[in-house]
Amino acid sequence: MASRLILLRHGRTGLSGRYVGSSDVPLSEAGRAQIQGLRPMLATMQIDGLLASPMLRCTQTVDLLGLGLPLQLDPDLREIDFGRWEGKTFAEIEAQDPELVQEWAQGNDDFCFPAGEAAAGFASRMESVKNRLLAADAKTMLLVAHGGVIRSLICGLLGLSPQNYLLFQVAKGHYSTMDLHREGGVLTGLNLGGRGEWAV
Repeated sequence: MASRLILLRHGRTGLSGRYVGSSDVPLSEAGRAQIQGLRPMLATMQIDGLLASPMLRCTQTVDLLGLGLPLQLDPDLREIDFGRWEGKTFAEIEAQDPELVQEWAQGNDDFCFPAGEAAAGFASRMESVKNRLLAADAKTMLLVAHGGVIRSLICGLLGLSPQNYLLFQVAKGHYSTMDLHREGGVLTGLNLGGRGEWAV
């Protein structure tokens, strides 16, 4: 019988349009309200496993849900480190590093964010998480993490190349669902639980 995985992206941070990876920022008031609005839905889902990124915006999300379950923090669930691009808009990044932006857009496996994390290292982390999820005992696992992490895990569990991660838009304060089998996953829902509010 398949296990169920609920992939929840943390609530809004108020940093719309900026690249936030390793920066440990809190939820905004709007983000806190988003997550509180999800509590009644998630409380009915018989969640028996809880896994989260140790970043503040994720631990605050877990606290606001108030599920009363033991929490396992997994450092592999941290968002990618954008290095010197942290906190900048795409326009600012493109003006500063146009050649690196082109290299990033090509999806090369050997790309590394300037003074940040290598794409290959992030992919390795996601592969490790994927394998642990497939081996987990929980019947319904809630995973609270970041946009890049969730997109990458969806790709990995569907058997898609990590380069396809941008095919999935993952909104803050929304959750997606998958049924997990020994061989991988089936996507059963995307960006659920929100009110159509996609601003970050």
